[in-house]
Parts: sequence; C-alpha cells; structure tokens
Amino acid sequence: MTNLVRKTFLLIAVVYAQVAAAQTRADGLAAMQLEEWDKAINIYTALTKADPTDQDAFLTLSNAYLGKGDKKKALEIAEAAFSAKPDDPMAFVANAKVLQLKDNTSAASEQFDRAAKKAKKSINALRQIGECFTYYTPPGSKRPDLTRAADLLKAAVEYNSKDVPSLMALGYAYKEQGNGGFAATNYEQAETLEPKNPLPKLMLAKVYKAAKIFDKFEVYVNKAIEVAPNYSPALRAKAEYLFFAHRWEEAMKAYDNLVKNGTEVTIEDEMQLANCYYINHKCKECSELVEKILQKDPSKNYLRRLKAYCDYDNAQYEEAYKILKELLDKLPADKVLASDIYHWGELLIKTKRDTLEGLRMLKKSIAMDSATWTVHLEIAKMYYSRRMNCEAVEEYGMYFDSAGTTEPKVAQDLYFMGLSQYFCTADTQNYAKAEKIFAKVAELVPSAGIGWFWAAKSASKSDPTPEQIAEDPDKAKQYGKARTYYEEFVKVAGTDKVKNQKDLISAYQYIAYCYFVNNEADKFFPAIEKWLEVETDPEAQKSIMEMKDAFGKDTEPITPGPGATTPVAPNGGGKGSKN
Repeated sequence: MTNLVRKTFLLIAVVYAQVAAAQTRADGLAAMQLEEWDKAINIYTALTKADPTDQDAFLTLSNAYLGKGDKKKALEIAEAAFSAKPDDPMAFVANAKVLQLKDNTSAASEQFDRAAKKAKKSINALRQIGECFTYYTPPGSKRPDLTRAADLLKAAVEYNSKDVPSLMALGYAYKEQGNGGFAATNYEQAETLEPKNPLPKLMLAKVYKAAKIFDKFEVYVNKAIEVAPNYSPALRAKAEYLFFAHRWEEAMKAYDNLVKNGTEVTIEDEMQLANCYYINHKCKECSELVEKILQKDPSKNYLRRLKAYCDYDNAQYEEAYKILKELLDKLPADKVLASDIYHWGELLIKTKRDTLEGLRMLKKSIAMDSATWTVHLEIAKMYYSRRMNCEAVEEYGMYFDSAGTTEPKVAQDLYFMGLSQYFCTADTQNYAKAEKIFAKVAELVPSAGIGWFWAAKSASKSDPTPEQIAEDPDKAKQYGKARTYYEEFVKVAGTDKVKNQKDLISAYQYIAYCYFVNNEADKFFPAIEKWLEVETDPEAQKSIMEMKDAFGKDTEPITPGPGATTPVAPNGGGKGSKN
C-alpha cells in the first residue's frame, strides 16, 4: 500500500471520527426516537466508520434504514454487522436479523432464541433483539410485531432497569403500540435517571399529546426546554403545537425562539416563522425574513406571496401588485393558490388597472376554493357600486345560498340585493322579485321602515297605470298592490315626520287613494289628516282638501297621476333610492 493510499485512509478515518464525536450515540438515540431517519443514518454511519467493530451501531443503522423504508439497505447493513465481529455474542443477533430481513421467520426465531441465551449478560444485545421486532414488518402484516418487541425489551429492562437506551426503546415500542400509559411509565423512569436529558421529557410530551392530554404536553415540553434551552426538537414541537392550536401570537414567539436559539434550525422552521409573522400582521418582519430565506434558497420563491399579502393588507397596493405579478409569472399553474387569485383580482381593482378582469379573478378564486363563498358578497357590492345591477343580483344570490336569510344581520345586504333586483331592468320580473326581497328585509327588521317602503315601491309597479285607469275607470279598484306595505311603513316612519317627510307624503298619497276608491271612510279621513300633517306645501294641501271633499260624492273616479290631488304610487325617496 503506498503512502498516499495510507494517508487517504487515515484522512477518511479522521473525518468520520470527527463526525462521530460531533454526533454522539445519544444524538443517534434521539434521532431514532423522533423518527428522523436520515439524521439517524448519518450519525450511525459515522459511528460505524469511526469504529468498524461497533455492532450495536451497525444494527441500529439497519433499523434506521428499515424506518426509512429501505429494506434492501437494512439487510446489507445487518450482514455488515455480523462481519464486523463474527466471534462476539452480538453476532448471533446480527445473524438472526439477517434471516429476519430475508423473511425467513422460523429460522430467524430460532437464531433470536440462541442470541438471547448467548447475550443474556449483554444489555446492548438484549435491547437489539427487541428492537429487531420494533422496526421489522413481517410478510402479510401491516405493522411490526410490537407485542413481541415489548416483551423482549421488557426482558432487557428487567436485566438492567437503569439502562436508559433500553427504557427509551421500550417506551417507543409501547408508544407505537398505542399503549400510552406503559410508554409514559418507561419514559418517566428514563427521565428520573437522566434529569438533565431533554429527550425523555420530550417523548413524554409527545405521548400526552397523542393522548390529547394537552396540559401535560405543555408541562413536559416546557420541562425539556428548561433543561436544554437550545434543544431544537422540543422548541419545534412546542411551536408546532401552538400553531395548529391557532394560538397565533404564542406560536410566533415559539418559532422566533426556535429560529434564534435552536441548535438545528431548518429552512422550514424559518418559513413557519414567516407564516406566523404574516398571521400576526408583522409585515415588516415577514418581508425581511422572506428575503433572508430566498437568499438561502431561491426555489422558495412562492414565499413572496406572504410579502405580497402583507403589502396588500397595509394598502401598499402597487408594491403588492408588483411582487404578486412576479410570483404568478414564475409559479406553475398547479402551485397557484385560490388566495393568490383572490389577491390578484383585488389588486387589479385596487390599482385601477382592470376592474372587470379583477372581478372575474375573484369569481375564479371561489371556483378554486368553494370555502371562500363569502367573496360572493364582496363581488356583489362591487357590481352594485358600478350599477351593474343584474350581475350584482346573481352574486348576492350565490352569497345568500350559503349564508341564508334567517338572521337580522343579513338585512342590510338583502336590502342592497333588493335594490339591484329593482334596477335590473333586463329581468322582466325584476319588480316582483324585488318585492319579495324587500318583504324579507321588512320581516327581519320590522322596526325599520326601509323594507316596507321599498317592498311597497316594488309592488306598486303591478298596479294599473294612470292611462289604463283613464281608459277603464273600473281598474281603479285593482289599484293597491302596495297598500299593506305602505300601511306598515307609515306606522314605523310616522314617529319621525321630519326625517321621513318625503316618503310619508308618498305613502299617505298612495293609501289615501286606495281608501278613496274603496269608500273606506274609517281609514280615509284619518289618513288625510296625517297626510296634511306632513305636507307643508299650501297648493298641495289645497289639493288634498279637494280630495277630502270629493269623498263619497257621485263624481268621476280620481285617476292616479302627477300632483297631490291625483295620488300615485311613490316614485322616489328612501335611503339609497335611485330615480
């Protein structure tokens, strides 16, 4: 062997020794417990390179590959474990594991029995026998034989009740079995033996979380952090728990602590912190962190959506438009979210670029995610503001299909839907449909006159016209489709004659004519008096008196038309009215 080759092998051994020193067996145990298989593989690979006779490390490395799902590599490593020290008692375990991984279960079982006899004074070997069953799934089964694994690991713990790796292995087997009580018992024993070790405390926290005993989860995860303030797995577990519990501000602080103090911070941790900044409206911090992440990994470009959303929320529409446009230009179609399309539509509108296209994008965002049906209301309001009444009616309708119309809180939006329907002249049934909508408003909020008034205004469109009555006076008796609504309106609006003067004049004018035509003296004369109370124009008052004097006399029927003496259905007034 040349000196160069010798130096090369020496360098490799030094490198692996350094890795093994940096990543200890305790780190490997933690990686296995936390199912961080790649990390476990790296650690135990380094340990086997640093000591090629370390059969315990080889067998755990084999289990790590099984955990990852690579059975072929697990077998290769198990064979290497046997070769590492064929005359050691642990070799019997390795041989049995090789047979097990070849699915020769009967032969493997015999070899495991022999291994147990040969290794009855080796705690590592006893533990490894149990762990062979913790990670191996027999043919035809969907999960490992955890019952046998637990029994074998119990034997190891009975041999040495103070061996923390065995206690941890037994706790893990019970945890995977779903036996939280026994898992907690063994993790607690490990915690007692190593009070400064955060791993048993973290695993206890995980057991309690799985059992949905969340107060104890918090107790133990905080204990883990207390003894090891920089321990990333515990910091991460706490942050994730708070995030999914929607405790947003606490989650933000927990992720901030993880990113600033954790010894093993991932880019995913930083991304979650950025999410928390956004959720908590910390847009400056969110933007800065997004830029930092993108400098590390430009492929995370989609994180720019958080900055764009933040700028949108802060009314920085031009900046948000620029960032979101860059994002949408780069993202594959299947990576575009409904929220991206929603914000894009909003920005097209807010920046006054293309309102109609923006509205189309908003509708597209609902099609992508039906859970965002409330956006229909926003679209409806925009259509209404642009006097696109028929389009507004359609969107209001889709909104109320989900929101329902049974709660008084929806009355205001129903009112605007009614106005949109009233002015949707392309619909030949617009007035009849509007009447039903306004009647619903009146039903929901009977103390507000607006529903009664507009229901009356809509219903009156079904009355015979002045021209029709002039041609056929008998049609005057068909006049009065809005009567009931106006009667209810004057009851409510009459409490403030000054504010509602114009609408009250229209209402009394209408119902007085109805009473006149139907010769209802008991209602006609009181209505005339109330009409006179709100009508301040002398000429109009004179005409009202003429109508009063004509009541009951054998005269030609009054024909509705312009003017106080010829009552007509209201043609204006009311909050939000359009003429």
